[in-house]
Amino acid sequence: MRPADYADRQDRWFPAVMLGPVLVVIFALVIAPLVWGLRISLTDSKMIGLGFKDGLTLQNYRSLLADPDVWNAVWVTILFSGGTVVGSVVLGIVAALVLDRDFFGRGFVRVLVILPWAVPHVVAALVWQWMYNPDFGVMNFGLLLLPWVTATPKWLSDPQFALLAIVLVNVWKTYPFAALLLLAGLQTISDDLYEASEIDGAGPVRRFLDITLPGLRRVLAIVVLLLLIWSFGNFVFIFLMTQGGPAGATNALVVHIYFEAFRFFRAGSAFSMGALLLLMSIILTSAYLLISRVQENA
Repeated sequence: MRPADYADRQDRWFPAVMLGPVLVVIFALVIAPLVWGLRISLTDSKMIGLGFKDGLTLQNYRSLLADPDVWNAVWVTILFSGGTVVGSVVLGIVAALVLDRDFFGRGFVRVLVILPWAVPHVVAALVWQWMYNPDFGVMNFGLLLLPWVTATPKWLSDPQFALLAIVLVNVWKTYPFAALLLLAGLQTISDDLYEASEIDGAGPVRRFLDITLPGLRRVLAIVVLLLLIWSFGNFVFIFLMTQGGPAGATNALVVHIYFEAFRFFRAGSAFSMGALLLLMSIILTSAYLLISRVQENA
């Protein structure tokens, strides 16, 4: 028989052996490119013949802080992400509450709710471009059916409506994910709580505020966090539908980085903007997690 200390050593080394390949992959695909990108952001490197230049400088970051286009991109990113998170969470809660009820055809309705999540981004962008067409799109056709509407917007070519149009597309695409997670959260809430509240005379609104929302707090934290991260990195809809226009109205930071890197070939500047985007993501997600933890412990 093997000695007992051999089994103890095996138990101690087993977690390290199992985590080793994962740590190697994380280092190769996350940490090393991140460090390399931060190093490039301190140089004046170009995308063509990319390599380290002699000497480090903070000039890219100084230029970034003084560039009004960058601050416009930051503001557009915040509006785009905030609108997406709020819209997806609200629609997700409504859809989850509906799907949590027992009614005829619930399975078919669940398929319809999930359908936008399954549609590829490119297909969704092309379909919504057609829907937003000012001449024969269904969006303007529906608006003209309203008696008080006399003029319809040019959704993707008007700076006042372009960002709203992109946000609506992203909400349509992402709310099924929120709905599915929230539906799973709803099914963990005991029916006894609702029955007791009904006996106490609580109405639907009071039951929602006192039972449903507290019961979904952990799931909401995960949903908001994931939607926030995904929205910050959302590139496809903006690039395919408006390419950051008109007049920079939809020029989110991720699109601005793309143009800086692959249209103007300024690698150092692009990587410095990427560092800014990473910092924004860390700050917002950390702030949200801190607020959620404080509310949970209250």
